[in-house]
Amino acid sequence: MKYCFFLFLLPLFSMAETVSYGEDPFVLGMSIDAYALGNIKALPMANPSPGANVAFLERPELKLSFQHTEGFGGVYQTDVLSGNKDQWSFLIFRGGVSGIPDTRDALLDYGTDGLADTQDADSTEGNGRLDPGERLSVNSISYFSTQQFLGELGYTHLLNSRLALHGTARLLYHDLYSESGFGVGFHGGLLYEPINKLQLGVEITDMLGTTLFWSSGLTEVFAPQLYLGADYRLSFQKVPFVLHPVFQLEFSLSGDQAELKQGSWGYSGGLEIVFQEQLHIQLGRNALNQFQVGALIRTRYLDLHYGTGFSELTTIAGQTHRVGVGFKLGELDLF
Repeated sequence: MKYCFFLFLLPLFSMAETVSYGEDPFVLGMSIDAYALGNIKALPMANPSPGANVAFLERPELKLSFQHTEGFGGVYQTDVLSGNKDQWSFLIFRGGVSGIPDTRDALLDYGTDGLADTQDADSTEGNGRLDPGERLSVNSISYFSTQQFLGELGYTHLLNSRLALHGTARLLYHDLYSESGFGVGFHGGLLYEPINKLQLGVEITDMLGTTLFWSSGLTEVFAPQLYLGADYRLSFQKVPFVLHPVFQLEFSLSGDQAELKQGSWGYSGGLEIVFQEQLHIQLGRNALNQFQVGALIRTRYLDLHYGTGFSELTTIAGQTHRVGVGFKLGELDLF
């Protein structure tokens, strides 16, 4: 129990010095089943997620997974490689926007008459603004990209047959063309099974306040978040499917999310319908009241995933689609 007590005390040491900047920027790297069930972080899922619980009570299958997301109509794209072996798990995330036009040096600032080296009555020539009658030089437009990288390494320790503890270290790197940032952070959590088929999970993200150091001199701190979750597998003797409800409570350990005008707590949850352990249909609602769905097809050697969501933002920016594949290395007998 001393490990559990220490785990809960850690975030309290940094609460007075942290500043919350809102949602985890790597939420689009969340595993598809965790996403489809309501952005679940308190409980381990089929694949590791950024900042999520990776503890286990039964040794997981040896697996290597890849996931691709086309966010907001394909504008923001992410790739995630994750896997696990014995007590260890890892995750590598890359996200970014490509082909962003830079028009700062492309303005033909000729004034409203559209002619160079003339005297405009309204003094619009050379004012540095795009005025009526002016245009951009297509050949002078350049393009750039922005990228985010994340690496996580997790370790699980079994305290007993029903209680496991995990810790995760993360490294972050942001490349925003003219500015870059490097950061480090830590997560931790517990997984407890009081009775068969019922699991309780606790996850504390950014335990000491994940700090991002920008090349401009700005220091950005992501405040700790606490997630409490429960799931249960409800099976039936004469029905060929299993119901798997999941529920999660979320708390900001630094108070209200000022930037998002979101309260200090929220809840999410979902329902997974499992047909003969081969087809998984997933439905969920996250803490922002967004509806999300997913599907998982399991075969002997592969897992195939798909997920999407239905928020108000998708009607403006376009739909976000997620696809993934998991290779069961244990079945392939390569190691």
